[in-house]
Amino acid sequence: MRRTSFSVILLCILKCGFVLAICTVSKHEGGSAHRLQCFNVTLQTILEQTTNVSSLLVFDSNFRYITERAFIKYAKHLLFLNIYNCHVYDIHADAFDSLASLRKLSLPSNNITEVKEAWFKDLVYLEQLDLSFNRIEKIAPAIFSRIPLLKRFDIRENRITCLDPSAFPGGIDKIYFHGNPLALSCRGELTLWMRDHGVNYKTERSKKEEWLDKLLWLCAMDDASVVKSEDSMKECVILNLFNQLRTGLSTAQSYPLPVDCPVESNFLMACLDTGATNGKVIKNLLLYIHKTMSYR
Repeated sequence: MRRTSFSVILLCILKCGFVLAICTVSKHEGGSAHRLQCFNVTLQTILEQTTNVSSLLVFDSNFRYITERAFIKYAKHLLFLNIYNCHVYDIHADAFDSLASLRKLSLPSNNITEVKEAWFKDLVYLEQLDLSFNRIEKIAPAIFSRIPLLKRFDIRENRITCLDPSAFPGGIDKIYFHGNPLALSCRGELTLWMRDHGVNYKTERSKKEEWLDKLLWLCAMDDASVVKSEDSMKECVILNLFNQLRTGLSTAQSYPLPVDCPVESNFLMACLDTGATNGKVIKNLLLYIHKTMSYR
């Protein structure tokens, strides 16, 4: 569909030289609402634009803090709000006040550390929430009761250690979480819940981690009590990997393993350093296998 557009260019003079602050307004021919895109601007600059805006994209700016009722001017028509790479680290509890028409809220590539319930009190029709590439460590589970129509949730590349699937709305169909240091017990419960509820979480990266999910499910099915302990889950995963590796090497003609290689968890776990990284765990397993072979 054809678009008509015009640009408003603001020139800001700094001591170091000239920096352009640009807002571009466009709309579909025959439509009434506008699409507003702003680069290198302040919140005040945004509020100086046309009021009839259904889509607002702000990128590569320096907000740091989103103030109270920051977008109230656009509340009547705003459907899509995207604040990308604007150094946002905190948001006022009433920043999104009255944005009842909003369908998609995107705050990617900022410095947010905590997601608060108060932000969503008026976002009752929100369907998509993108919080990817932040520094989020904590998400208030109650936010999902505020946004019951949520269908897509993107929390990739943050610092989340656990997500409780029981808090998610019933109609959610996409959750992207890779790049978070999820506890193994939590990841196992989360991915199994998503599989059973038909929720898509697959990306190119997550497809490479399917082996881990299958191991976690296997550990949980073999012993339900394992899920309650993170150490038990780690031990179960390592034992399964070790047994797979040992089986593979023992069936190779050039690398037969001795039949008395220990399989009990206490022997195996004793050969691993406390707090070892994944790389050190693999290294120690290989060294252990090499050592047992040398005593044949």
